Amino acid sequence: MSDAARDDTGPDPLTETARLIEQGALADHPGPVMLVDREGIVRARNVPALPFAFKLHAGELPALAAIIDAVIGGTGAQVVKLSDEESGGTIDFSATPITDRAGVLLIGRDVSLDQNLRSALVDSRQRYKDLVEISSDFAWETGPVGTFSFVSAAGALGYEPDELVGRPADSFLTTPEGMAMTSPFTTQHPIEGVETLFRRADGSVATLEAAASPLLDADGVWHGARGVCRDVTEARLRDAALAQARNRERLTSYIVRTIHDEIEPNRMLDAAAHALVRATAADGCALLRIVPGSGLVPVVMVGELLPAVALDPIREPVTERDEPVTVDTDVGLLLGHRLSYQGNMNGAVVLWRSTGSAGWDDEECRLLGEVADQLGIALRQVDAHEHLRMLSSTDAMTGLLNRRAFQDALQARLATAGRGPGTLVYVDLDNFKQVNDRRGHQTGDRALIHLAEILRDQAGPKDLVARLGGDEFALWMQRTGHDSAPQRAERILAAGAALREYSGSPDHPVGLSIGMAVAEPGSPEPMQALIERADAVMYEIKHSGKGWYRIATPPTRDDRAP
Repeated sequence: MSDAARDDTGPDPLTETARLIEQGALADHPGPVMLVDREGIVRARNVPALPFAFKLHAGELPALAAIIDAVIGGTGAQVVKLSDEESGGTIDFSATPITDRAGVLLIGRDVSLDQNLRSALVDSRQRYKDLVEISSDFAWETGPVGTFSFVSAAGALGYEPDELVGRPADSFLTTPEGMAMTSPFTTQHPIEGVETLFRRADGSVATLEAAASPLLDADGVWHGARGVCRDVTEARLRDAALAQARNRERLTSYIVRTIHDEIEPNRMLDAAAHALVRATAADGCALLRIVPGSGLVPVVMVGELLPAVALDPIREPVTERDEPVTVDTDVGLLLGHRLSYQGNMNGAVVLWRSTGSAGWDDEECRLLGEVADQLGIALRQVDAHEHLRMLSSTDAMTGLLNRRAFQDALQARLATAGRGPGTLVYVDLDNFKQVNDRRGHQTGDRALIHLAEILRDQAGPKDLVARLGGDEFALWMQRTGHDSAPQRAERILAAGAALREYSGSPDHPVGLSIGMAVAEPGSPEPMQALIERADAVMYEIKHSGKGWYRIATPPTRDDRAP
């Protein structure tokens, strides 16, 4: 159609379109709008299109120029995306031909927000995907019947994803007897921080901490769950180990404090044994010390007592190993540990529980190992205390009781109700001065030691033997009265004949002079009076020929206490 024909039928399409852009509906379009003719001249534009018009004329928008040419050439409508460097935004231009391709209408739309949202969504999805794939956690989803419908690409707990997908999620859970656990895989409510036990591919059990939400449709019907699980097994093991260590430290401190708070050494071991029983819920405890010639001998036993022979199965193992030893016997479950002081074994500790009780666990073994050193020190302190007590109460040369210790023990025997008769014996070496003068003090010392051995041999299990000083000795014969005292005196004299070998000369043989005083039951005679009677008759023998014994006459009424 010619230009004349168009003039006759109505307004020129370019002119009408230009009017719409400059004054009509397109004037208020928020994005750029331009009308470009066949020669590429911008015939009209709105305000937002001004910078684009300048750039188009300057040849700075080749992509836009290309689609204008394409539309003029008959390709139909086209779309191009341009970046606005000044605003940093993105514009979508739609290019539409005007009638007879006389020009092109360009309408732009700012898609910056859409573009940014789309980019952010893509980035977010990629970021989530990356985090899930590199995380030690695993993401999952279950379907309406509780089977895994999705597991993150790395799998979980030794399983590949396809080993889990399609299998019931709860079939992997383990529930300890007597405990109730919430399954995150079939949860009906949002949960967070819930722990559950999940069977690994190798058969071991892992502790998982889960966060999950139910999947509900528009009607609120449950269709599965979605969540993330984290393997916290190592963390829980560390927590448990730390809690055990703190508890062990608390119990160790309690036992050590109990030992240190006890001032009396002899009661220290008893307090330690009771503290161990309470700390370990044992049925009983024994502390043993090493006695030369006898091995490990119990010095303290508390709780439900066992016969000493019941400890025999653990004596040898506890001696050979410097670590806790357990032995299962007919009478109970024994747990023992050797005790040492400065690297030298000085005893052992043994705990026991009755047969059928729970065995000793690793934590109890570690506790016993930690307190063993303190018990070894306590045992050493008791030994040292007893050694000092022995030194203060015994004669250094012979090992017999000294005068003070003998008199203390004698006073206790005389005060014992129902003790029966007893006889106090004073023994003196005859001609001992000649031994020292002619054969030397070493020979004299050997004679004294030999006499101490004779008196020990002649003493009964409840008798007392002492060296009072010099060559004077004493013997308390429990339950010995007037009828049996002579026979015992004659046995002592007969054994004393062996002392002649120490004599200083043939005319001054070493022998024994023995004075005896009988204490009848219920007698009010003071101890000192009893001693004086025995001493007096001993000197009577010394002055009347030596080498024999005499029994003092019973005390008169004047000799007795009022």
